[in-house]
Amino acid sequence: MSGVILSVQNDFVRTARTLKDKKGRMQQRAFLVEGVKCVSELLAHKPALLRTLIVTEDAGEEWAARANSLGRRAVTVAPHVMAAICDTKTPQAVAAVAALPEPAEISRGFIVAMDDVQDPANVGTIIRTADAAGCGSVVLSEGSADPYAPKAVRASMGSLFHLPVLRTQLKPYLIKLQEAGYQIACADLDGQTDFTLDAEKTCLVIGNESRGISREILTLSDVRVRIPIYGKAESLNAAVAAGILIYKIRS
Repeated sequence: MSGVILSVQNDFVRTARTLKDKKGRMQQRAFLVEGVKCVSELLAHKPALLRTLIVTEDAGEEWAARANSLGRRAVTVAPHVMAAICDTKTPQAVAAVAALPEPAEISRGFIVAMDDVQDPANVGTIIRTADAAGCGSVVLSEGSADPYAPKAVRASMGSLFHLPVLRTQLKPYLIKLQEAGYQIACADLDGQTDFTLDAEKTCLVIGNESRGISREILTLSDVRVRIPIYGKAESLNAAVAAGILIYKIRS
């Protein structure tokens, strides 16, 4: 097994393992991409972000060749080392270390914003849904879960590499959107169920899983929208509600 990293104490492995935590991602300006699907989307849509490809011997030589063609290195690790690097209990044979993209100002197309959405799985799923619905971008408040956390990256299923994702102070950002002619549509339990909006000039805001949208953001809303509840459940999961509202506005 010459050339295969066997120790979890290897310097590269120790650095890669820190990417499971936000502090490590900020220090390294990098994040972890796990699994064949997400790594494939990274290489297809944002290859410049690739720093290092990580594979086990079972992955096949074509993966290393793809990394080399981009001028990046590929490292081969033992299965137990891959398990130590990755966030999943049973990781696939491919992972990658990718650079955090530089933030870009977003002010066109249908925008989905999250106000302190805490669950990284919800964040990733909303990004995936926004991508599927042809949204222009996703914006997150600084209090939202990190979209580059391993769980969020996996939940996005590669959509993180398809559209711009910005993390910023939400209130001043929304004010700038309104000045540019956008309508701010806030998901709210007291909102209206009958509405029609111009998707290309709408920013849909999804709130925190437990308290909803903060008062300072809600006061900016041009329209408050909700999904009718016909059963006994008080509300829907944030990602589910986002999906329904995104497609309602898009249609």
